[in-house]
Parts: sequence; structure tokens; C-alpha cells
Amino acid sequence: MILSARLFKILVLILLVYLPCSAVAGETTGKERVALFPFENFSGNKDAMQYIMPEIRGRLESSGFEVIDDASLDAFLLKERIRSTGYIAEDAAIKMGRELNVKGVVMGSINSFSTDVNPVVGLSARIVRTSDGSVVWANHASSTGEDSTTILELGTIREIERLSRKVLGDLFGSLTMHPPDKERESTYRIAVMPFENDSGREDAGMIATYLFLAELFKNEKFEPVEFGEVKRFTVAMRIRGKGELDYRNANPIAESAGVDGIVVGTVEAYREESGNSPPEASISARLIDARKNRILWCNNASHDGDDDIIILDWGRLRSAESVAHKAVTELVEDMKKVKWQ
Repeated sequence: MILSARLFKILVLILLVYLPCSAVAGETTGKERVALFPFENFSGNKDAMQYIMPEIRGRLESSGFEVIDDASLDAFLLKERIRSTGYIAEDAAIKMGRELNVKGVVMGSINSFSTDVNPVVGLSARIVRTSDGSVVWANHASSTGEDSTTILELGTIREIERLSRKVLGDLFGSLTMHPPDKERESTYRIAVMPFENDSGREDAGMIATYLFLAELFKNEKFEPVEFGEVKRFTVAMRIRGKGELDYRNANPIAESAGVDGIVVGTVEAYREESGNSPPEASISARLIDARKNRILWCNNASHDGDDDIIILDWGRLRSAESVAHKAVTELVEDMKKVKWQ
């Protein structure tokens, strides 16, 4: 018995010397720990999730993130009765950070996914920080297999797996948990209401909403409010309409979410290429001064895929999502010129 006790002590000393301190103390490996929500699938292709989600997890892990297991995430979602995984409210994000020990929540949408002869993949994504529910990263990427085609069809991608990897590379190329350093004195906090969809293409309104969030985040003049917070206060205030906002609700929203402005808008057209007709998109938007109940800015952007052709098919956009993204980018660039005084 005495010999066994001595051997045990020696073994413990050896373990303390040779094991890393983090393993002994039960600390993490230094990787930033995140939760990955199932993306919303707006593509109309029921197989899109099984292609995209494993690739996203792999991309996050190869970028140095630690993604929590699905069982822990599912248990939390069930306990908190969270059904929609395309967004998260601030209180739920903070609670998730505390209970699951995660620093961020990765979420987004599959906007396009087609395995046709000319495959299409389009994604929007963002990360919400669990310490305060703020958006710390957001991006969008989309492509078709023929977007990189050169002479003799060189560069054309026909395999959906290969195209998915390309789009994910474009999407997560800027991935970080550290938000850009913007000057707070000249930055405006913006809530984006769900866009009305008059296009006939299912979910086009939400695609435009998430595109706006990503472009506002990348613009030095704006700080977008996480859409989960927008959903929270619209439910609390019983705001049901899309694309419109009663001015009586603007000031309560400003006080509830601490916003300077509110964007409302409508997707008027969102059509894929058909025969000889190029893809097209038409989006209108308005910016409301949430504290003074006045319209500061309004505009419309309408484009089709043939607008920027240089020669032959060079410069052509081959998907409605790419055209819609061009329209949203143009609107946000114009919106930043607004004089708030």
C-alpha cells in the first residue's frame, strides 16, 4: 500500500510537469469558441443545407474557431424555445454566451443554390458577439459556375461542390471576431426592418434585408442592429407590416433599440435569367430619422445582368442575387451621403 501511494504521487508529478497548463487547469485551447446556427434556406433547394452546413463548420474550424457540438446547441435552442435560427436577440445571445461559454454566434442564409448546368451558390452570414449582442462581422458572397469563364470556357465551374468551396472562400475571407474601428461620433446606428416582397420570388424580401445588414456593416458610416433585436421589438410593439412604418412607432423603436435611423424598403423585382432575358432586380428603400420622425432619404436601384457587359459576356451578372447585391450596394453608398442635421 505504501509503495502504491508513492508510485501514485510520482505519476502525478510527472503529469504536472509534462501536461500543458491549460489541460491541467481545464482551460480552453485559446481558440475562439462559437455556436453555429443552421442557416436559413431561401434557395428553394431542400438539399442545400446538407451541402453547405458541413462546409461552413469546416471553414470555421480551419480558420481557428472552435465550434460547439450540435447536441449542446440543440438543447439550448429547445430550452429557450428558439425556433428561427437566422437571427438572435441580445438577451438570448448573452444567455448563450454565459451557459455555453461561446464568444459569438455564427448565422446566415443560403440565398441561392442550384445544381443546374450553370450551378449557383449565394450566401449571407454574420457573427453576433455574445457579450452585448452586437454584429462584429458580416459579409455576402455569390457566384455562378460561368462567372469566371474565359475564352474556350476556361475557368468554368460545373461541380456544385467546387463552386460552394469558392463562394465560402469569398464569404469567410474576411472572417474575424474583431469589428472594424469606426468613429463613433460620425457613425449612425441603423435598424433594418423586414423588406416587403412584391417580386413574386419567395423570400426575396428577407434576402434583401440580410444584404442590407451586410453592406451597412461594411460601410464606415453605419452600425447595423442585429436583426434579432429588430424582430424582438417589432413583436413587442405588434408591428406586422413590412416595407412601411407608422411614424408613431419610430420614436419608441429609437428608445427601445437605441437607434438613430430605421430602413424600410420593398423588393419590387427579383427575377432569374430566362431564355434571352437577363436576371434583374429592383429594390427601393427609405431611411427614417427615428428620433425626429422624418424621412431623411429615399431611392430606388434597378438593374439587370447585362448592365455592365464590356465585350462579349465579360461583366455580365448571371444570377438575380448578384444583381440584387449590386442594387443594395448602390443604395447604401448613396444613403451614406445623407445630412442628418
